[in-house]
Amino acid sequence: MTLRGWFRLIAVGLVLIVLVGVAQLVNLEWAKFEQSRRAQQAVQRLRVALVAAEMVSRERGPTNGLLGEATTGGTPELLERLTRARQRTDEAFLAYRQVLDDDPQASRHQDIRREAGELVQALQQARTRIDLLIQRPGAQRSAADIRDGVQAMIGLVPRLAPAITAFAHEAQQADAELATPVWGARLAAELREYAGQLGSLFTPALSRHQPFTEGETAAIDQVKGRIDQLHHLLGLRMAATDGAPEGGQPGGAVRAAQAAMAQRYFGNAARLLGEVERAGRTHGRYGLTPAEFAARYVPDMDAIIELRDALLSEAEQRSIDAHERSRRSLAWLAGLTSALMALVLVMLLLIRQRVVQPLMQAAEALHAMGRGDLSPALPEPRAHDEVAAIIGGIEALRQQSRVRGDLERERDRLIETLREQSSTDFLTGLPNRRAFFEAAEAEMARARRHGFGVVLLLLDVDHFKRVNDQLGHTAGDLALVAVAGVLHQGMRQGDLAARLGGEEFVALLSHCSPEAGMGFAERLREAIQAEAIDVGAGLPALHLTVSIGLADSAHHGHDLDALVARADQAMYRAKHGGRNRIEWAGRPT
Repeated sequence: MTLRGWFRLIAVGLVLIVLVGVAQLVNLEWAKFEQSRRAQQAVQRLRVALVAAEMVSRERGPTNGLLGEATTGGTPELLERLTRARQRTDEAFLAYRQVLDDDPQASRHQDIRREAGELVQALQQARTRIDLLIQRPGAQRSAADIRDGVQAMIGLVPRLAPAITAFAHEAQQADAELATPVWGARLAAELREYAGQLGSLFTPALSRHQPFTEGETAAIDQVKGRIDQLHHLLGLRMAATDGAPEGGQPGGAVRAAQAAMAQRYFGNAARLLGEVERAGRTHGRYGLTPAEFAARYVPDMDAIIELRDALLSEAEQRSIDAHERSRRSLAWLAGLTSALMALVLVMLLLIRQRVVQPLMQAAEALHAMGRGDLSPALPEPRAHDEVAAIIGGIEALRQQSRVRGDLERERDRLIETLREQSSTDFLTGLPNRRAFFEAAEAEMARARRHGFGVVLLLLDVDHFKRVNDQLGHTAGDLALVAVAGVLHQGMRQGDLAARLGGEEFVALLSHCSPEAGMGFAERLREAIQAEAIDVGAGLPALHLTVSIGLADSAHHGHDLDALVARADQAMYRAKHGGRNRIEWAGRPT
């Protein structure tokens, strides 16, 4: 293996050792980072689902008030409250369904999404049922109808329970530390729902101003028992949050919300419930309507919602903190990786610059010299040692090769200049007769092989001797240069043009039909006739004409000498026919 190969092998090995070690650490931290992100998303979905359940529960407040009104259609104030409550519920359900649709792994929530659509339909059906009851006069609303309407609304919230439970499980699976606040928020939301159900169970009796029925008493006792159970479980969950930070942090907010709930709901609202319950179990004289009862009862239930929100905020804050810790760890690992890689690269760079690179460049220079390439640069010697001696010897050898190469290139340039001068007309810059016939023979061979047509033109400047005699040979030379320029400009790529000698020029048009050749010749004749040639010395511009003879392969074959002879005959016919004209050697049929 070469020195370069050993160096690359060692470099790759060192880099891989560093990268593998760091990759394992990054993989662990990235997993934590992704878990915290999923935890955040799960808590956010849980909050949206709990808010949707809350809005349905809140909608029951104005609904119960309207069901207890004696007037047909209810009061404008209660109707306005119901409209606002339904609008908030609709917005909450829209946000809930949007969260489900935006889930990047929506397939795992297919059942929940389907249930969400059915739940919206059930909500609309329950509302329709409530609206029909409200439109009846109070005397025509039976206790059973009111109870069924209330139960239709109560039955909506449990249908959200699977989604709420699923989101809570996802948050806990993503981050086990979120179990206490997440499930605490779940219990608080359920407590709020049962508190709302308890108030709704009072509505039929408050509406008819009569004591509770036996079924109502049993339902009330059952809901009160569930509320006590949830209160106890929630208290156990709250005990697990004592280690949370205080001073405005989530833990302090949770304890403050818990104290507020104990004072407002289990204090003020509990006393109100006790008074209504005693009346319902005895004489049935409540002294307030369902709407008045809701106005006093519902605000104190908000303390439960505040506890739920405090717990959710704590869960979100914990997931955010975990996310930030993972982000900082990843940043630290990225910095460490960069530092280690920089250290390894610096070491490798020093070895490469001081040892490997001079030898590599010297070897490359020697290989290049063997190929005749003297351009690769040699390294600057860093000390007067053996490497410097090697580099000096290579440089001396390269200088000798460069001198020899310069001499060879000068020789080649001289040869090329001679070759070009031998094939180029010195006056016009066009190919001369010899160069034209070499190129034309090759083109004719291609035309014969591939079967395409060619057209050959011979043109002679009219009365050129008169120009030399009257204006001098300098003016004649300028005239020939001008005619050559017009001819050269009109040529296509692949066509050939040359000066045969004197005032006579030739052109070979490749891939050309007779008609196209005639068109080219006519344009050339007109262009030369229109050319104003400056002959200097204050003389007026000179205008020339040309006589052109054409021959084409379609009538005369692909023999160059035959085409030249035919075109020459046609050119002389043009001369004898009055000049400034074009003659065909044979017209196409």
